[in-house]
Amino acid sequence: MDKQQFDGLVNLFESARDRDGDPLNMHYLLVKQGETEHFHAFGGRTERSDIRSLSKTIMALIAGTVVESRDDVSEDTPIWPIIEPLVTLTHEENREKLGRVRIRHLLNHTIGFDRILMMRGDIDGMDPADYLDYIVNEPIVHEPGDHYLYSNAGFFLLTVVLQELLGEDLEAYADRVLFAPLGITGYTWERYGKYVAGATRLWLTPHDLLAIGEVLLHGGKGIVTPGWIERMKQFTDFSPGVDTPTNPLFRRWAYGSSLWLSNRRGIFFGHGTDGQSLAIVPDREAIVITTAHQVDVVRLEELVDKAIALLD
Repeated sequence: MDKQQFDGLVNLFESARDRDGDPLNMHYLLVKQGETEHFHAFGGRTERSDIRSLSKTIMALIAGTVVESRDDVSEDTPIWPIIEPLVTLTHEENREKLGRVRIRHLLNHTIGFDRILMMRGDIDGMDPADYLDYIVNEPIVHEPGDHYLYSNAGFFLLTVVLQELLGEDLEAYADRVLFAPLGITGYTWERYGKYVAGATRLWLTPHDLLAIGEVLLHGGKGIVTPGWIERMKQFTDFSPGVDTPTNPLFRRWAYGSSLWLSNRRGIFFGHGTDGQSLAIVPDREAIVITTAHQVDVVRLEELVDKAIALLD
């Protein structure tokens, strides 16, 4: 993508309208291909963005650093012995299934719930001290590992599990092993009581996201191994409820573990509500990033698809 093409893309974002006829509330657009980088801040914005569920991708990288650096932790580590002392289990029917939940089930949303949990509307007004009890007492309908249902519950549990395993505040750990080595500073990660939110509520700059994207594109860059990146991309289930097949490239065809999978050209990406995109295009050595606060993302995601198509 050359400068003229990028400027044309910016113009398309600026002239686009959502279903209500309103301009898109874009924050940033960043495209890097090889050593060439193009960047635009809409409206001269300088503030960080709430990256929403892109936080899950970062949590998966953090989990990878733990799994790959410790002999006593793996994706098959049971979570119940770790969280049992922290909760009051009143729904006793869950006990056996909770005993079979592993770290891998937190990463790919296969705990076995039949209801989406821990989204912002669900927990509005709830005391964060009650979040763990809220999760473990929700009926686990399916055998862990058998049923995919996207929600924030697994990644909040992952935050708790990792912090308890480490015996260290997870944000401090993440800063030491991930953020600082990548030059990411000044971020804010909101907390649910004594734990970071994990699944969401992390505020980063687009260049912070670029640093994360470089880790994903280039086999972990020493933060994690190439094998862990491949593990994050491993297919979990199709996602027809959110797929956009009219976008041939940028579509949520399937889910891995914290990453969405296109069915074209090995493209994979992090995705967050309201227009957060961190798309990796391996065959073009490219990263495409958007941040926004845009509820209707149909046109926004069409333009992300166009951005990927323009990569030569």
